[in-house]
Order: sequence, then structure tokens, then C-alpha cells
Amino acid sequence: MTRDCSRFKFISAFFFFPMRPLLARIGLSYDISAIANAYYREAFERVPAADKAVILPQCLVGEKCKARFSKEDGILCVNCKQCRCGEIRALCEENGWRFFISPSANFSKRLVSRKGLRAAIGGVCDVEIEKGIRSTPITLRGVRLKQKKIVPQVIRMARCDCLNNDIDWELLRRMILNGGGGL
Repeated sequence: MTRDCSRFKFISAFFFFPMRPLLARIGLSYDISAIANAYYREAFERVPAADKAVILPQCLVGEKCKARFSKEDGILCVNCKQCRCGEIRALCEENGWRFFISPSANFSKRLVSRKGLRAAIGGVCDVEIEKGIRSTPITLRGVRLKQKKIVPQVIRMARCDCLNNDIDWELLRRMILNGGGGL
């Protein structure tokens, strides 16, 4: 029964997504990220660590960061301590996960396909969540990127700001340590 209720909540959240501004005016609001995370959590936890990744956006990289860009892997962290990305990269490596810093949402989609990822935790702002929902097929089994499905977990960014942004780093750490759970 719980799974059916969760499925109904998940489907309803996406069905009513275009009407969120109207619903908010009458006092009904919901966090679509939290609903999707709860729905996908069990499937995410079943994916082996080697097939999981953390994909963070470039807006978390420090201003004076010495990282360089790779067409294949995105922004390559050099653990310069200008931000906490190096700490998360090390944690991912210790737990058998992969780690990427992506310059864009489209690059993230290509990463998933090229790297054969089956599950990923991504940092994303509300603007990108809305664009993603409108442009990417979301199914009961995962997000469809081309012919590949990936099981997502999302951590919302502190702001919709492409520079000097922030994320709940402790939540991200707990999620990695708990295999995707830990919310």
C-alpha cells in the first residue's frame, strides 16, 4: 500500500507541476525534489556503488579554483580547497562512487550516457529542475536520457545563482555514506 501511495504522490506531483504557481496562490505547495527522491530512493540504493556518481554543478567551484576542463569528464577537481568539491570527490572515491563537476545540464546528460551511470546524486537549482521536467522524460523507473534511464537523487542548491552558490554539504555526505539514503 505504501508503494502505491508513493507512486500516486509521485505521479500527482508531476501532473500538477505546471499548475504550481496557481496552487501556491491558494496555499498548496510541495517540494517536487523531495517527492521524487523518496519515490526513487529504494531503487537508487539497490544500484552498486561503481554505477553511481555525484554530479555537481560548476556554480559550486570556488572563484580562485585551479581546476581545468576536460571535454570527456567536465571540470576536473584538483582539491585546491577553494570549495568543498575536493572533499566530496575524496569521499566518493573512498566509497567506490564516481565524481564529476559539470559545466551545464546538457553536459550532465552526456556524462550519464558516456560513463554508463545507472544512478546519480545531482546538485540542481529550481530553474534547472523546472527546465529538466519540461524537457526530459521522467518515468516511474527513472529519468530517461536518450535511450538510457538513470535513477536520480536531487539536492537543491541554496540559490538560483550561477556563481558562488552553495548546497547542503552535510546532506550530500550522508547520502554518499548511506548509499543514497540518509535524508
